[in-house]
Amino acid sequence: MNRTLLPTLVGVLTSLFVIWSLHILLVIDDCLDNGGAYDYASAKCLLENGDHYPSTIENYALALYFVVGFGVSFLVSTLIRKLFKSKE
Repeated sequence: MNRTLLPTLVGVLTSLFVIWSLHILLVIDDCLDNGGAYDYASAKCLLENGDHYPSTIENYALALYFVVGFGVSFLVSTLIRKLFKSKE
């Protein structure tokens, strides 16, 4: 594998994991803050009366995922490249 491809690939995979974890945290937290219970099987927020709660943070979360994804990917790939250069 090319030496410049490996840090980029690891950075992208790490950022996908971070975005996934952040999404789960934001969605569940938003649900619980609004008095709902999160149903993990259907991945929906259920209110006490049985209705589904539509999340209001989608637009903000999308922008946050974009910034976090680029930031984490850049940081991880830069650190890996520095680690490779220090071993040479």
